[in-house]
Amino acid sequence: MAKRWQRVLAGDIGGTKTWLVLDAVHADGSLERVAEAKIPSAEHGSLESAIEAFLDESGEELGDLRAAAFGIAGPVRDGKVKTTNLPWVVDGSALARSLDVPTVGLLNDFDAIAVGIGELGDGQLVELKAGEVDPNGPRLIVGAGTGLGVAGTLPDGRILESEGGHLAFAPRDELEEVLLSWLRAQVGGRVSVERVVSGPGLVDLYRFLVEAGRAETAPAVRSAVAAEGAAAISAHADSDPAAKLALERFIEAYGAAAGELALALIPTGGLYVAGGIAPRLHHDLGPRFAEIFIRGLLPKGRMAPLLEATRVVLVDEPRVGLLGARRRALDLLATAEA
Repeated sequence: MAKRWQRVLAGDIGGTKTWLVLDAVHADGSLERVAEAKIPSAEHGSLESAIEAFLDESGEELGDLRAAAFGIAGPVRDGKVKTTNLPWVVDGSALARSLDVPTVGLLNDFDAIAVGIGELGDGQLVELKAGEVDPNGPRLIVGAGTGLGVAGTLPDGRILESEGGHLAFAPRDELEEVLLSWLRAQVGGRVSVERVVSGPGLVDLYRFLVEAGRAETAPAVRSAVAAEGAAAISAHADSDPAAKLALERFIEAYGAAAGELALALIPTGGLYVAGGIAPRLHHDLGPRFAEIFIRGLLPKGRMAPLLEATRVVLVDEPRVGLLGARRRALDLLATAEA
């Protein structure tokens, strides 16, 4: 039977959902799931509130909790995170007091993914493009969801934090130049790459194509996109010209952004595509997803050979960030027991 004092709490905190798990650790190191839930982030004003909802839903208590860690969409500074897509400020010290644990691990959400990749097996990683791999080289992790996350890892396990999703969007052709102008008018200024390469970005791309007269759409599809967002674009891409073009241009822009980031890091250890969107599109489109993504990735002028040599891997495991946060919580538990 699991000892109560060995319980750990972990979370993957995004703009859309807060995914929490409570695990117990047996004496032999094996884990037992105590509770798990996805809490709508926007329904809560703080992480503490989301955790309270999790406990209410599961009927569990945290009186004997000994370690906790959370991957959060936002930069971690001095033990605090101001979330990027939520009006939350998470203070690790205050949260530790609230949870009655010695310390709380706070990671950027893509730092948690970087840690979590080490917890995955081969069946959870899908090769999109073969390439050379240097086991002593850095890895780059890029992933679109509510925003665009980026992180790097070094062979010794150190994580290179990044807010690369907030780099300026760079148009590749005339259509994207017009898109950039359209987006500037929408946001009132600077346009970051995640304004295009994200779930909301896909919706804006579809809206731009329709409003600029670049592709036709059915009224029913336009209504569906207004109500359901990016999922409706993917669902109608086989039959609706605007939805099809939006999806293809989105995937190309995703690949192009990953390629630009790869020029900054040179990921000889591999480029990993994570986040919530890529696995769904890969499941829907099959090999076509990799074809379009790589088409956007490779054209880098004189640097094209560098990208051609890079291995590209899809992280096909939605729990990867949660696994990374749990690994950090388990490390904190081990440190406390040492």
